[in-house]
Amino acid sequence: MGRKLKTIIVDDDPFIVSMIEDLCRDSAIVQVIKTFNNPKEFIENAPVLDFDLCLLDIQMPEMEGLVVAQMLKNKPFIFITGSDNKLRDALSLSPVDIVTKPILKDRLDRALSKAYELFMDKKEYELFSVAESSRKMNIHLPDVLLAVTDNVDPRHKLVFLRNGEKYTLMDCTLERLLDSCPLLVRANKAEAVSLEAVNEVEHDMATIKGIEGKEAPKYVTLGRAYRKSFKERLFYNR
Repeated sequence: MGRKLKTIIVDDDPFIVSMIEDLCRDSAIVQVIKTFNNPKEFIENAPVLDFDLCLLDIQMPEMEGLVVAQMLKNKPFIFITGSDNKLRDALSLSPVDIVTKPILKDRLDRALSKAYELFMDKKEYELFSVAESSRKMNIHLPDVLLAVTDNVDPRHKLVFLRNGEKYTLMDCTLERLLDSCPLLVRANKAEAVSLEAVNEVEHDMATIKGIEGKEAPKYVTLGRAYRKSFKERLFYNR
């Protein structure tokens, strides 16, 4: 079936968090990687967390789930709620689904399946204009191990793929690649590398593996502005 959705649970009730973890434990499509009882703590950590989906309680004392959802940008989320007085506001934020308490396994599974189908359709492949072809090319996003800004024309990005191929993506920003490729993380102003390609990190340098070819870089320099978040992403991913 492919990789599982990396899922985060945010709910102020530890019992509900534990219940959802149990319901997801044997899932073939989701993997709970982290949980939070404090939504503010989650928001502080969210920028460096590698996750695909958030299961989010609507009513929490520290911060409403409705507010948290608006701060997730393009990350998909499923609302969990024990009350219907916020449903209209919740629907206006376009969640993947809304699951009501008490949480039933079949109902949660349907919501997770919906998220899986939507997410995987979006993330597996994307069309890019490439310099090496007269037609747009469908790139398998998880195969992108390294993205480098073109020295001649910064609008273009060189991407190195898992199978050893290299392409020049025309008029493509690093931001677009970071949004599309779930494992890419910014190393410096001009480069992003997949966490799967990181072999070792020493202070301001990361040696990389799995990228074939004579032109393939052996390391990337970690820019001062990105060094901390890079190492945190690497820590959470592993």
